[in-house]
Amino acid sequence: MKELEELPKNVYSRLEFIEFLLRFRGGFARSDLTDRFGIGEAAATRDIKLYKDLAEQNLFLNQVTKKYEIPKEGFSPIFELRSQSALSKLRTGKISEMLGMSDYGGVLTIPRLVLPDVDILSTITRAICSGRTIKAGYTSIGNGKSEKELIPHALFDNGIHWYVRAFDVSKEEKPFRSYALTRFVDAKIDYERKPQVERKALDHQWNRIVNLELVPHPNSKNVSSPETVERDYGMRDGSLTIEARAAIAGYWLYHWSVDCTEDHSLEGYNYQLWLRNHQSLYDVESSVIAPGLSDYHEK
Repeated sequence: MKELEELPKNVYSRLEFIEFLLRFRGGFARSDLTDRFGIGEAAATRDIKLYKDLAEQNLFLNQVTKKYEIPKEGFSPIFELRSQSALSKLRTGKISEMLGMSDYGGVLTIPRLVLPDVDILSTITRAICSGRTIKAGYTSIGNGKSEKELIPHALFDNGIHWYVRAFDVSKEEKPFRSYALTRFVDAKIDYERKPQVERKALDHQWNRIVNLELVPHPNSKNVSSPETVERDYGMRDGSLTIEARAAIAGYWLYHWSVDCTEDHSLEGYNYQLWLRNHQSLYDVESSVIAPGLSDYHEK
């Protein structure tokens, strides 16, 4: 909508907030705007009038409560709002409080058990930006602590750990590997080495994209109602295709508890999805942690 694109950013944000409260709380008062944005009543009144000019059918003034409310029918949002953005807003304490949910703990999400050290994280991101090598102490489950020289080029999150994708200077075979940030004991940038900004282009596992075709698990003991799983994951024609980098695919499949066996042989309620195109994991190094293919191990 051209009118929205031409609005000043601060006004755009306030109108977007008006619509959010209409959709998710059912209404708002002028004080919601003044309290949220620190503006005067006159400015709030102008914002409300402007929103009405753009979408008069989306609200009406309740003469009893003196609040603007969403109509029973005819509401048509003028701002695009994706589910991920909406859920992100609902997680914030102030929004949760405004919607009256704070007394019940707000929107509860599963807590992160581990988070990386901010100094190590910032060292790694600086190295990524500059193409520099880092010298680091690193611990692994199989080998304990060791000293490493790494040229990092990307970060990713598997839902439990944050990882850095890096070139390991000491490895002649498969030098590109993934390292959990919480396992770094220390890290510092080696300014003596020349920057290696071209390394990322050589990481074929990172640059390779694979399509993962997820379907309801065929075993009726795991899933007795495939239609429910299809609805859960928004599948079309009974499947959901996800693009993933080869270096990360195994981590995602593990996190989603996807049965990756060719004969869908894993049993259990947690295995509600099956990887139909099993062949997509051919030569995917991260598949060693995909459910049903191998036990987790580090080298």
